[in-house]
Amino acid sequence: MINSTLLEAKVLLLEHDPEQYQVLTDFCQEIGLIALPRSASDALATLGKHKDLGGVLLADNLPCDQGDALQLACAIHKLRPELPIFLRRSSERELSAAEQLAVCQNWNTGDTDTLRAAIDHAIFSLSYPRSLVQGIAELTCSSLVAMFPNAQVVAESPYVVHDRIIHGEVSTLIPIESTWCRGYMMLQTEENALRQGLIQGFSYEGVGGDLNFRELNNMLGETTNLIWGAFKNRYIPPQELSKQQTQVPIVINHQHKYISFGSQDPQLCLRYQLSDPARPGMPPLVIVQRVIFNLHWSPEEFADFEAHAVKAGPTGELDLF
Repeated sequence: MINSTLLEAKVLLLEHDPEQYQVLTDFCQEIGLIALPRSASDALATLGKHKDLGGVLLADNLPCDQGDALQLACAIHKLRPELPIFLRRSSERELSAAEQLAVCQNWNTGDTDTLRAAIDHAIFSLSYPRSLVQGIAELTCSSLVAMFPNAQVVAESPYVVHDRIIHGEVSTLIPIESTWCRGYMMLQTEENALRQGLIQGFSYEGVGGDLNFRELNNMLGETTNLIWGAFKNRYIPPQELSKQQTQVPIVINHQHKYISFGSQDPQLCLRYQLSDPARPGMPPLVIVQRVIFNLHWSPEEFADFEAHAVKAGPTGELDLF
């Protein structure tokens, strides 16, 4: 039996009816969605601020300053076509071809069963075993502590994302492969925040904030390699891996900070905050980790691997919140 983690996902909530707003707020809390309530006028701006969303909940009669809610749905889809839009219908008007393309699922007011089934299929389509998510967080925290020994490292609660927008300016990408998975791991952060963290003395003595961008890239690269080594030791068995060598192109658009791995599946996302215990008022350095099983993912094969794997030793304490 696979003990899966009920991961969260952030959704943009565009609902104006007070009764339906309360229903959807309760609904989101029940199934593990983090709702970001916004008005129509704030919707597109919110997309620019939040690059780790799982979907959009939209009422078809949402008041809009310009156009209507369906035009807003088309605008959201144009900007972020990877985000599924769940449209609450209060009218029987047929949707145009463009509107049908933008909307992932229609659901009638009061029919939250249909909404939940659609969300399970579109947002929570991959199952992540609890032990795997916890293990990745543990080995990543240990690696971050090794690279930044003077920082306090805290892992936020893991969640899934459908967004393909890169966080910050510095990112690394490394393949991961085992008998039960094939894909990639990414680390992403903001260059200035990383430099400020080094100025605060997060890393080893002598590693300050005067590093140029190449040296900052190398630091994040070394961190990524350290995490990959820990992942390899824990999750890659000393035996022949899958001979399945299917590859898909990875598309990167630097202007729009967009990356696609050729799969519509949700990605596992973990955020880590590095802070100075002596200066709690300083903003933390945030490092975003994404694990993308775009080439092969089998929780059943992971369960079989885990059942026969040699248990790893203790890795230290881990804070999740």
